[in-house]
Amino acid sequence: MLHTLADWLHRYALPLEVLLVIVSAFVALYADAIRHFLSLPPQKLSIWVLKARLLAVNARLFNLCECQNNAFTTLLYITRTFVLVLVLVSLFIGGVFLEVVALRSAARGDTEFYTRFHQNLDISIALVFIVVVCCRLMLLGEFLYRLRNFKGYDHRLMADIAELESKLGIADDEPANSLSE
Repeated sequence: MLHTLADWLHRYALPLEVLLVIVSAFVALYADAIRHFLSLPPQKLSIWVLKARLLAVNARLFNLCECQNNAFTTLLYITRTFVLVLVLVSLFIGGVFLEVVALRSAARGDTEFYTRFHQNLDISIALVFIVVVCCRLMLLGEFLYRLRNFKGYDHRLMADIAELESKLGIADDEPANSLSE
């Protein structure tokens, strides 16, 4: 059974690698929305998605307002993103060193140690790290661009919030805890 699974993984390694990289890019780009989605209690899927989108837009507007009013908050926001990026870059560099050790072992003749599957796995993990780092840096750049042009963008976010609230049936005079129900 295990040999069959390993053979199947060797045969379909490239499509699985491509799928892994694409999924990691989507998760990196929509991490905040996924976090908001998972933070809500289970409910009807359409309402669950709408509430998660509403929370994500509210969080984006809150972060932009906080960073617009306070330079220290902007610095904290940027630092939080760079901490994640630096951790991922250090893991990537550690993986490169492990790759060098594996290649040197394979060059000495220990072919059992470093197979084609391990090569594909190493390439996939390296691509995932690169894609996630680039996506997070792109999101930071987008946030800083929106912060610079905040005066025109806040009206759009407020319109998105009003649209999502109307879809959910949340009125302005209702208490704020109706979102968590």
